[in-house]
Amino acid sequence: MTMGNLPLVGLLQQKMSWLSDRQSVLAVNIANASTPGYVPHDLRANDFASALTDSMRGGMLTTNAMHIQPQAGAGRSYQAMVSPDSRSTPDGNSVVVEEQMLKVSETQIGYAQAAGLYKKMTSMWRTALGGSQ
Repeated sequence: MTMGNLPLVGLLQQKMSWLSDRQSVLAVNIANASTPGYVPHDLRANDFASALTDSMRGGMLTTNAMHIQPQAGAGRSYQAMVSPDSRSTPDGNSVVVEEQMLKVSETQIGYAQAAGLYKKMTSMWRTALGGSQ
């Protein structure tokens, strides 16, 4: 078994990918803050808590090779959605830079948390295999 096959590692990679994609969408919103008629976008958040519960339940409930394996939610794609901010300008632009920057910082914090957990899991994996940290 490799570390990449662990369900929690896959979910962390998926969350980090989502956060990276969200950061790109938010950057486009900020870049278009003065474009007439531009409406900001955001990515629809996946429910990572239920995906984690589903993936952790996957292999543990199977006691026979004939049992049906539950799907772990792999292959989900991120859906962009229109997400207008709290106000708009007379030219129709509804990007509020302050609100977008708050979303950017939330995304950065979430990415740092996921990366820290990923690093901790890697360290634990190496320790369990008897290697150096």
